Amino acid sequence: LSRRVSQTFAESVLNSGALFAPPDRPDHELERPKTDVGASQDMLQTNGEAIVNLLNNCLGSGMLSMGFAFAKAGILASVGVMLLSAFLNRFTLLLNVKTNALAGTDPSSADVGHKAFGQAGRVSLILLYTIFSFFCCVSYVDASADAVSGLAALVAGGRMPSLRTTLIGCWAVLLLPTTLLRSLKAVALLSFVAFLGGLFMLAAVFSYCLSELAHTGLPALSSLAWIPPSALDFISAFPILLLVFSVQAGGGVVLATMRDTSAENVQAVSRNAYALVMAMDFLIGIMAYVTFTDRVQGNVLLNFSPQSWTAVVARVALLDLVVLSYMIMMVPCKLAMIDLAFGKNEARLEASPAQFYGVTLALNLAALVVALLISDLSLVLSLNGAVCTNIVAFVLPIAFYLRIRSSHEGAPLLSGDHAPYMLIIAFGSVSLVLGTIPIKASLLADLDDAHAQVGLALGLKA
Repeated sequence: LSRRVSQTFAESVLNSGALFAPPDRPDHELERPKTDVGASQDMLQTNGEAIVNLLNNCLGSGMLSMGFAFAKAGILASVGVMLLSAFLNRFTLLLNVKTNALAGTDPSSADVGHKAFGQAGRVSLILLYTIFSFFCCVSYVDASADAVSGLAALVAGGRMPSLRTTLIGCWAVLLLPTTLLRSLKAVALLSFVAFLGGLFMLAAVFSYCLSELAHTGLPALSSLAWIPPSALDFISAFPILLLVFSVQAGGGVVLATMRDTSAENVQAVSRNAYALVMAMDFLIGIMAYVTFTDRVQGNVLLNFSPQSWTAVVARVALLDLVVLSYMIMMVPCKLAMIDLAFGKNEARLEASPAQFYGVTLALNLAALVVALLISDLSLVLSLNGAVCTNIVAFVLPIAFYLRIRSSHEGAPLLSGDHAPYMLIIAFGSVSLVLGTIPIKASLLADLDDAHAQVGLALGLKA
């Protein structure tokens, strides 16, 4: 299982050939990559392996903010938004597969963007997927610093370094060195190891919360928020609940490289994967919220006692997840930036060493700077969910599909048949605008705090 899951991830990063040709009928079966038959069959996934890969795309540091989202949106509203988010994300994921099949383009490339809107569409798709991956990397910097801070508290007690120092240290020692490896051969296996780290972290969080509830008892039902406490609270949680189901950047490749790519099987695999993600995100969210109620933080591990060995296991597992995931998510960022800046395909090691290490260092420094400016994990996830998820998951897939369908079938873009698709674009657009409101307020508050600290420091010095 681990070997074939690893091989599939490697193929999604390295493959540059067309995965399938345009179908002759709606219920199509995808053609295989033009490779050796034996090797091709060995690289193709079973249904179970495809589900593991989709879970690997979904489950990450966003799980740690689910309790915070439940506290902000309320239990009933959170469940409702999760159902809506899972439905819409799965719909546009399958629509991406359909669009690539209709256009005859490779789902692991940006060819569909070029086919729909020319060079502007291709560049837009590359940049948005890169920004999405970049902010995932920023969230891993913040999460690694939180994990190391918790582990250091067990050893150092009250003599703790500042958060800024911890962030820089984690970035320099744990994260940056892994991205300097130029060969992609080990990326696939590390992806699977990161997935295992996520599972161990999930189990440790469950264990810690159950232990706390056994000691303190269940909270009173009246103390739990069932509906959003305020409109602003709901809007602040909304982007996180959208983000945790977004797999458009890699999900299409997973579905296109299965052994059975019939429409019925693709729908069944995606349905089962989303059901599992829904169950796991709900369980960790409800457990974290019921355990800590309105005290739950944007990263639930910050609520854990440093002295608990279950918490130590959770933090070590989180480090495994984020360090390896940071390296993996940097790969598409590096490939895209080198392609845009120098016109080189780094998947084939075409860039010079200066180009590769220059782009890699610039991306790493940018991730560090953003993490220093936004050290709250939930805020980074909200920013990624509000901006990138709404565009990548709800706006672009619909726009590409309608444009390509219109060019193939001659249907007008504003026909009545396209009304449901237009509603999804409207949903993504409104969600983007509203989702940035609490983010802007939080960023301004952080800026005011920073100015106040600087002023206090200057006053003391004087």
